[in-house]
Amino acid sequence: MLSYLSISSAGHAGSTLTLEVLSGLSRGLRCSIQSTSTSNLPLTLGRVAPSDLLLKDSEVSGKHALINWNLNKLKWEVVDMGSLNGTLLNSQAIHQQDSESRHWGHPTELANGDIVTLGTSTKILVKILSQSECLIPFGVGLASDPMAVRRGGKKLPMEDVCYYRWPLPGAEQFGLFGICDGHGGAGAATSASKILPEMVTSILSDSFRKERVLSQCDASDVLRDAFLQTEACMNHHYEGCTATVLLAWADGLGDFFAQCANVGDSACVMNIDGKQIKMTEDHRITSNSERLRMQEIGEPLKDGETRLCGLNLGRMLGDKFLKQQDARFSSDPYISPVVCIHQASRGFALLASDGFWDVVNLKKAIQLVQQARERHAPDTENPAETIANFLLNEARTQRTKDNTSIIFLDFDTINRDPPCKLDP
Repeated sequence: MLSYLSISSAGHAGSTLTLEVLSGLSRGLRCSIQSTSTSNLPLTLGRVAPSDLLLKDSEVSGKHALINWNLNKLKWEVVDMGSLNGTLLNSQAIHQQDSESRHWGHPTELANGDIVTLGTSTKILVKILSQSECLIPFGVGLASDPMAVRRGGKKLPMEDVCYYRWPLPGAEQFGLFGICDGHGGAGAATSASKILPEMVTSILSDSFRKERVLSQCDASDVLRDAFLQTEACMNHHYEGCTATVLLAWADGLGDFFAQCANVGDSACVMNIDGKQIKMTEDHRITSNSERLRMQEIGEPLKDGETRLCGLNLGRMLGDKFLKQQDARFSSDPYISPVVCIHQASRGFALLASDGFWDVVNLKKAIQLVQQARERHAPDTENPAETIANFLLNEARTQRTKDNTSIIFLDFDTINRDPPCKLDP
């Protein structure tokens, strides 16, 4: 499986959609189609012929889902065809299963890097490529699981959303990777995962702002403004989410830079040439950083106080009602220092929600990555995906009691080739 992916600019020049089955009995199966091939659209997914992507999985309905090109929006969309076991997009249901009526769902927009799950075991990676785009320059692996309260028990409701965008429209040397972990529902996490990339893209579309990042090798202002604007756009009074984003960019000379911003307790760690670099700050009420912040604003925690309004986080996006009740809540992100990834550097970045960090510490995580590289990754087409799933399985083995999502970036496989072009 290719580890270099790209995001569609959805332009009039056309778009190529590739689906690749990541798990299940049909793992490794692939199919591609161009938006201009109207005679071959829609693309159907199912367990029986004449489905275009024929999947050997008893949980997949005979006619399960279809994907079509929306000429008005210039976007790819997925529709559940009234399947028995449902369809998930990035772990979120896109229709409600109803075995009696079998109604079709509503069209849901697709983006590059999305994961479509049919039933529970067949996961499909969406790749979208347009003429003006370049390849992601390093390996990317995503893995997520709602997990269960106890082994063999019922799955928890999924409130994590992970995503990535490379390149950003109008800022082709930039890419964004992020995880949002919702509480009180998945609504805030879903909103933030769409709005944050849009805000970063909008800010970097200003040539002055973009050039300043490139010349100063610092995107602190961009990330801070993006969080501020995202919070202003979110209309979630009783739901909130953590948000951790890693902004990466190329300098045009073969080196890369990365900078992280976060609110909440989804964490990011990088390891460059053997040096461990913590890229995020823990914003649980019991953390030192939050206690100090509240002291500095003149609203210190009381003795024994470990929650605010029942919540164990001091910083988040959304939760507008709670923020009205207690001024100690904040959406101001922690911004990490910039990390340089030189041409000869080896290493990785790991982003994960707290379901992973609850049972695996930073030192152990780095050891696990090395184990996965030595034991499993060398024999696979996408080492980053293999490592991400290895880490996810460790959290499952350690019986985490929370949703777990992982994004793994493999800098050992950096590709420095020029932008690619579609065949005419």
